[in-house]
Amino acid sequence: MSGVQSIERAFALLRALARGPAGVTELAERTGLPKSTVARLLAALETEEAVEQADQGGGYSIGPTLGILGAAAGPTADLRSIARPFIEDLAAATGGSAGYTVLDGDEAYWVDNVDAGDEVVTLADQSGNSFPLHAIASGLAVLSRFEPAALEAYLAEPVEAVHDLTLTDPDEIRRRLALIDANGLVVSREEIDAGVNAYAAPFRGPSGEWEGGIYVQGPAFRFPGETSEDDVAAMVVEAATELSERLVGR
Repeated sequence: MSGVQSIERAFALLRALARGPAGVTELAERTGLPKSTVARLLAALETEEAVEQADQGGGYSIGPTLGILGAAAGPTADLRSIARPFIEDLAAATGGSAGYTVLDGDEAYWVDNVDAGDEVVTLADQSGNSFPLHAIASGLAVLSRFEPAALEAYLAEPVEAVHDLTLTDPDEIRRRLALIDANGLVVSREEIDAGVNAYAAPFRGPSGEWEGGIYVQGPAFRFPGETSEDDVAAMVVEAATELSERLVGR
């Protein structure tokens, strides 16, 4: 195995562990690597304290060395490193563009986005931009978690239109929010953005409050394609739930 290949496989293991502790067999399934390779790489990573084992024969988790390196990169980079495996998995599993936004005042700040590697047609990467919460799927997911007083305060302000499909009437926005299920799942079949199907759900931040929304989306003519809409929706909700648990439990 070449040095470059070893590094790539080691990072594949670390990304898999970013979703939570796991044993050799589960990590082999998550990464598609042989169990012998996983065991060998884990032993090397454990020596560097990049991973640690709960007890003899137990599962592995991210070790203190990566925690030190992550802290040195700052809180934004830390969030990106935690969320990245979740959106990579969503993109790979659905063939869409996956990413997340975080609550920034009354707006959704688009932090990160990844595309499935085999996409022929991709959507514009809006990372680094901010949008009104009511104007994008992940923002609506967070808005659905607002307390009634906070929601009314939001709707009392001028409601900005991003494009022709953006709802600007407070009553229409309330009706749209009423369609969101108990999981905060937002399903948009071109209603929010022309030619785009999107699925989003809210997640909690380290404070335990609803701080962002994770999404997957793609061109309506081919997304979700062979994957059923129910399966895509379930994967988004699962990703949001697991990301919440990972952030809150840090």
